[in-house]
Amino acid sequence: MELPSLPTGYGSLTMTQKPDFHAISRKDLRRYVLTHRDDEEALQIYMERLKTEPGVIRQRGGLAEVDLAQLEQLIQNRAHRD
Repeated sequence: MELPSLPTGYGSLTMTQKPDFHAISRKDLRRYVLTHRDDEEALQIYMERLKTEPGVIRQRGGLAEVDLAQLEQLIQNRAHRD
């Protein structure tokens, strides 16, 4: 079964077969994943690269306890106003 060709202007990827996900740039892999949303293999490799490649901004965790307490207070104040 032949895969659909990649859209024009897709960087260096112009083939009609699945690209080597480990060899292409993260930017091209992102484009591929967005174009082929049902390709689980490509998505898994992209997500792994986001976790391991340098230069990716990562944010972990949620609110600090102080922030959470302030948020709860704001919610309570608003509830009492209404």
